[in-house]
Amino acid sequence: MARDISASELDRLEAWLAADPRHARAFARERALWQDLDTFADALADTTSHRSVIHPKPWHGFTRRRLIRTAPVALAASILAAFMGPSLVLALRADHRTAVGEVRSVALPDGTTAMLDSDSAISVAFDSDRRIVHLLAGRAWFDVRHEGRPFLVEALDGETQDIGTGFEVRRDGGVVEVSVTEGAVQVRTPVERAGPILHAGGRLRYTADRLVMLAAQPVARLAAWRKGELLFDKQPIKAVIAEIARYRRAPVWTIGDFGQASPVSGLFLIERPDEALETIARMRGLRMTTLPGGVIVIRPDPAS
Repeated sequence: MARDISASELDRLEAWLAADPRHARAFARERALWQDLDTFADALADTTSHRSVIHPKPWHGFTRRRLIRTAPVALAASILAAFMGPSLVLALRADHRTAVGEVRSVALPDGTTAMLDSDSAISVAFDSDRRIVHLLAGRAWFDVRHEGRPFLVEALDGETQDIGTGFEVRRDGGVVEVSVTEGAVQVRTPVERAGPILHAGGRLRYTADRLVMLAAQPVARLAAWRKGELLFDKQPIKAVIAEIARYRRAPVWTIGDFGQASPVSGLFLIERPDEALETIARMRGLRMTTLPGGVIVIRPDPAS
C-alpha cells in the first residue's frame, strides 16, 4: 500500500521522534525491517538481473529528506504491527512488563516501589520537574518515595497524583479504577479535571466520559494480589471467573446463562488458578471441562 505524507504529518513525526530517544530507535527498527522487505521484493521483481546477493542500505541517521522518503514505509510498518497484535506495540512502549501469572516488584529511579500484577506494563518518564508513570496495561500498585517532584500515574487520559504513600491503579479496556491503601491521592479524569481526593480505603472508577465514586473498602482487601491472594465478597460469578483467568496462560470460556448462580465470597491463591476455578465450579454446581492446550470451558450444569 502506497501513501503520500503531508507536511503537517511530517512535522508531527519529527516532533514525535524528538520527544523521546526510544521513539527514534523504534522508528529505525521499523524502517530497517521494511527496507529489507523492499530490497527483497525488488530482487524478486528484477527478472532481467541475476543478482544473487542482497546488500542492505547503510543507515546514516534521520534527515528531513530521509524522513520524507521513509515515513510512508514506517507508517505501513505501524499498520503491520497493528495486525500482529497489541503485544508488539506494548513491548516497544513498556519499560517494565510482567508475564501472565507473574507478580513482580520494580524499583523506579527515584526509589519508589512499583508492583506489577499479572500481564501488566508501565513506562516511566521522569524529568527535573515531574515523575510520570504511564500504566499501559493491567494493574500496578505504588509505594511512593516523597520528594520535591510530583508523582503521577497516567492511564487513559486520566491522572492520579500521589499525596500520601500507597495506591493502586488498574486498567481494563476503557475503564480505569483507582484505590488507596495508605495516605491520599488526587485523581484528574477526562470529565473531572479538578479531581476528587481519595483517602485510604477510597476507590473510584472512570472512563472517557464518566466518573463513578465506589464504596470504600477495608485497606486489607485492596490490591490483595500483592500478597498472592484474590479476595471476593459477594461478587458475580462471571466476574470472579474472569478475575481468576487473568493468572492463566490459556483462556477460560464461560458458556450459558449464569444468572441463577449465587455470588461468590472467598479467598483464593493466584498461584493456583485452576484449583480456584475447580472450587468455584464445585460450590456452584457448574460443569468445568479442560480442553487440549489448557483451555477451560465452564458452563451451568443442567442437572444441578
